[in-house]
Formats: sequence, C-alpha cells, structure tokens
Amino acid sequence: MTQSTHEKIVRVGAAYDILAMAPFALPIVSVWAYALIQWVDLQLGFDSHFSALDPTAMFLLNIGAWAYLVWGVVRWRAPTREHARLSALLRVIVVVVQGVAVSSGASPFLLVLGAVQLLLAVLEFSHRLFERSGAPSSREEARAY
Repeated sequence: MTQSTHEKIVRVGAAYDILAMAPFALPIVSVWAYALIQWVDLQLGFDSHFSALDPTAMFLLNIGAWAYLVWGVVRWRAPTREHARLSALLRVIVVVVQGVAVSSGASPFLLVLGAVQLLLAVLEFSHRLFERSGAPSSREEARAY
C-alpha cells in the first residue's frame, strides 16, 4: 500500500518540527541556536533586541523543545488525520503567540516562521483535497500501526 499524499504532508510537518526544534532541546546547543536567530535577525535588517537567556528561561525553552520533538515523532510514526488536525490547531496557536510576541517587540523574523507554520496548518487541515474516494478512515489507518 502506498503512502497517501496527506500522510506525506503530515510527515513533512513532523520532520520540519523535529529539525526546527532539535537545536533547542539541549542547553549547550540552544545557546548556539538562539545566537543564530539573533544573527539571522540582524542580517535581515530587523536589529531586534534579544535578552540573555537565564537558567529558568533556558529550562522552559528546552522543555518546550522536547515536547515538540516528542509530538513530531508521534506524527512521523502515525500520520493520521486526527494527528494532522491537532498539529494544525497547534500551529495556529503558535502563530497567534508569535504575533503577540512580535507586537510586544520580538523579532519580526518570527513572522517568517509563522508563514511556514500557517502553510503547514492549511495543508494538514485540508486532507480532503488529497483523498481518493474509498480511502480508509483515520481510525482504520491508526489500527494499521
């Protein structure tokens, strides 16, 4: 049985989340990744203010990254419609939080990342665009795992 287009989209979204969040999961690497975002912000001409990450902020960043990594692995292993809908909902929430952050002075670079999130959310929500008639339901697909 071949993988459906929608399953591929869910897996692409999961891979994006894993790759984007993996550098923030470990304190030593997340300091480097945070500095990289500062550099990109400066190269794009935004010149935003970045605060130093204190140990509590670093912990919250790391634990959030681990939650995203686990969620990415779940969707990679089981790219069901239900997981796609939950992922799309989470992406919309993240975009809203990014908008609030940017309006409070965070780097406008977050809006670039938000555009990627919105594109993935639309694709994950629109599973009907990729279905063929007679396709198995997400519950049947989940039982196959």
